[in-house]
Amino acid sequence: MRVTQQMMHQNSVRHMQQNLGRFEKTNMQAASGKMLQKPSDDPQGVAKAMSLKSALSASQQFERNVGEAKLWLDETDRSVQAMINVTQRVRELGVQGANGSLSPEDRQVIASEVEVLSEQLRQFANSKVDGHYLFNGANTKQQPFTAPAAGEAAFFGQAKTVKLGEGLQLEVGVMPDALIGKQDDEGNLFRVVEQLAQNLKTGSEVNLAGIDRAMERLLTAAAENGARQNRVEATENRLLDAKLSLGSALSSIEDVDYAEILIKLKSEESIYQASLSSSAKMLQPSLMDFLR
Repeated sequence: MRVTQQMMHQNSVRHMQQNLGRFEKTNMQAASGKMLQKPSDDPQGVAKAMSLKSALSASQQFERNVGEAKLWLDETDRSVQAMINVTQRVRELGVQGANGSLSPEDRQVIASEVEVLSEQLRQFANSKVDGHYLFNGANTKQQPFTAPAAGEAAFFGQAKTVKLGEGLQLEVGVMPDALIGKQDDEGNLFRVVEQLAQNLKTGSEVNLAGIDRAMERLLTAAAENGARQNRVEATENRLLDAKLSLGSALSSIEDVDYAEILIKLKSEESIYQASLSSSAKMLQPSLMDFLR
């Protein structure tokens, strides 16, 4: 096959374009720090990177959900502990009021304090976090305990849940019946506290059995809430480990090794400069050069 000047020119230009393309691609990788600039660079790698990014996005949403769950459970713990302390004080006053040597005036003073503590219990039972009621299940916009009458019926609906992972829904908070007791429950916290105040006023016998049952319910609610806090903490640690693993896997696909890429960039630059130099020498002769 006869080699013509035109063929030499076309081949030289094609090789220079290829070398320039590799040089430009390597330069973009070094500048951006990313190996993958477009899907054609590595179709399998791009698909894997997209899958990892999707998993990272889901993990970040679960982390936000964990933050919400921790806030809710922490506020629940504080409110329940406060109610336990108030109920303990109510019991102490009940024991004090059961003393038969007290005068009616003394019992009236104790009854007044019990009534104040009853209102405190109602305030804690209506606690809010970020504008939402803690103890009304999923119906967080409705106040659970409104009526001042003893033995009131709270709203009993579905429990509030938070999604902490694929297939993992965790119940957070305490339902009103688990906190206070149902309306017909003899250990209903509001009922027994208000009954205690009434008995102190009238000089009737003080019965602490109901207070003890209400206290036991509060302690159980606190223990269950603590178990949920432990589970959320374990889930948070697992999500952090998964985030690190996913980030490392994504980095191994996308991120460049700067020491390697700079060596490659210098090599591609040298190749391109060599192709320019050799083409200039090869294409320099023309018909006028031979006619001189």
